[in-house]
Amino acid sequence: MAEIFTATLEEAPLTGEEIAQWLSTNKKRDSHIPLNRESRELFGFTMYGVDGFVGWGGSSASRRAFSVAVERDDFMFFFEQSSYCQLATGNIRHIVSPGSAVLTTADRYSGIEIGEKSIGEGFTISRKSVMAALAGTFECFAPANFEFKPEHSLTEGAMPKLLTLMQFFRDEICTNHTLEASPIALASFQETLSLLMVQNLPHSLFNRKPVARSIAPKQIKRAIEFARTHAGAPITIADMAAAADVSVRALQLNFRHFFDETPMAYLRRLRLEGARSDIRDAPPNATIAEIAGRWGFTHLGRFSLQYREAFGILPSVDLRRERRK
Repeated sequence: MAEIFTATLEEAPLTGEEIAQWLSTNKKRDSHIPLNRESRELFGFTMYGVDGFVGWGGSSASRRAFSVAVERDDFMFFFEQSSYCQLATGNIRHIVSPGSAVLTTADRYSGIEIGEKSIGEGFTISRKSVMAALAGTFECFAPANFEFKPEHSLTEGAMPKLLTLMQFFRDEICTNHTLEASPIALASFQETLSLLMVQNLPHSLFNRKPVARSIAPKQIKRAIEFARTHAGAPITIADMAAAADVSVRALQLNFRHFFDETPMAYLRRLRLEGARSDIRDAPPNATIAEIAGRWGFTHLGRFSLQYREAFGILPSVDLRRERRK
């Protein structure tokens, strides 16, 4: 099980120096230097993360400005719910206001101005995960100058779905301190988010047409056999593609052609079948939540819905029925 970490700076009247000290202590690879006056105003901040994915949220009653240095090169999303924030990426300034988002890399991020009455949030996803999705889609390594378009609308394209996915991960996993994240759920989440980014958000290779070649039935069979053998492990679509010796994009396209479903949907179906088998063989003290989590289903309501759609019965009913036998 991957360990979730959280850190909270409770909202309180704080100076910029106190905020910077807390941030630098808890974000050990970052440094923040306050750039404006030291009056005490309300400020609060929370961050959480697990296995390469980090999220944060904060509020500020007054304008704040910080110089920032980050010792990593991951991708960072910034959102604003109420007022505005202004990001510095070198000599370029990006305004984030309600309904918009900025996507940059941590090594470019050099400063932030937080507006009065700002309520903001953001997410970081590892470059390694995104680059793997890029290579699997376009069958090439990213050029040295690869970058995403920095400014996005939250009402167009893939951004609404990306934000919903990130907020779900935060609300259903990271803020629940009693829940450990499933390795299967984490692997699926990171790959899904990364593929959504590289296949839908404008970037340096976006106008390059992904390779769309047919693959042999035996390659599809190898991918299926690998998925069936390892469905209970934190494998990804990239792992299935590697087992078949094809690209992620080729596997996606040919799964749709042969089976009218995505590899992810197929893998989820296998995991539902695995969860059902465990439910029907469950010992007396087993719970639905425990079994679902083991198979990568972290939202019980959604798991129950998918289970009923697949098998025509709720998991709780299936469990009770098997225990009566």
